[in-house]
Amino acid sequence: MKRERKLVAFDMDGTLLEESVIRTLAKKFGFASGLSEVQNDSSLLGYQRTQKIAALLRGLDEIDVIETIGKMKMIKNWRSAIYELKAHGHVVGIISDSYTLACDYLRKKMDLDFSIANVLHSNENHLLTGRVSMPLGWEKIGCKCKISVCKRYHLEKMAQKFNIPLSNTVVVGDTVSDLCMIECAGLGIAMMPKDETIKEKSDKVITSPDLSTIVPLVI
Repeated sequence: MKRERKLVAFDMDGTLLEESVIRTLAKKFGFASGLSEVQNDSSLLGYQRTQKIAALLRGLDEIDVIETIGKMKMIKNWRSAIYELKAHGHVVGIISDSYTLACDYLRKKMDLDFSIANVLHSNENHLLTGRVSMPLGWEKIGCKCKISVCKRYHLEKMAQKFNIPLSNTVVVGDTVSDLCMIECAGLGIAMMPKDETIKEKSDKVITSPDLSTIVPLVI
């Protein structure tokens, strides 16, 4: 029997990458205290937090940022897992509230079909300006997430683009920022979940940092 084509959307930080891009950059370039202050400010909505964090990146060289991202550790067995998913005809990509500098790098490295994330602006000297363009999406569908990349909205858009029913979508994430897409996907997988909410709302929970563990759930 012919298997149905599926769309598999991964979060990036803590899912495909073992660590967070912004925390890695903060440690490398010396703005960890500023990052902590913004992340712990409960008065900010998610997208407002993204704007303030982007300002902390002002003056960094894009090349230095990409080189730092390239040295980050990826999840175990990602090559074989992605190969298996694509060999079965599935569409595979990233939906992240991180940055295209990282997601596009991984999309090319992993030979993925799409990547969606925030866009950091740079000047003619390739220095980051501190400005960011956010895909948003929650304001169009009434999603409560209020983060810079409404993952539910963009999951639905990608499913439409590739002509795949939402019931045939698979989402893999680890935090509450993935919640809105996990709840609407055909199959929601919590990979190394960081809190109880994501565990409770996911269909499957994986506690081993090994991407090959999701393959039998998908194909």
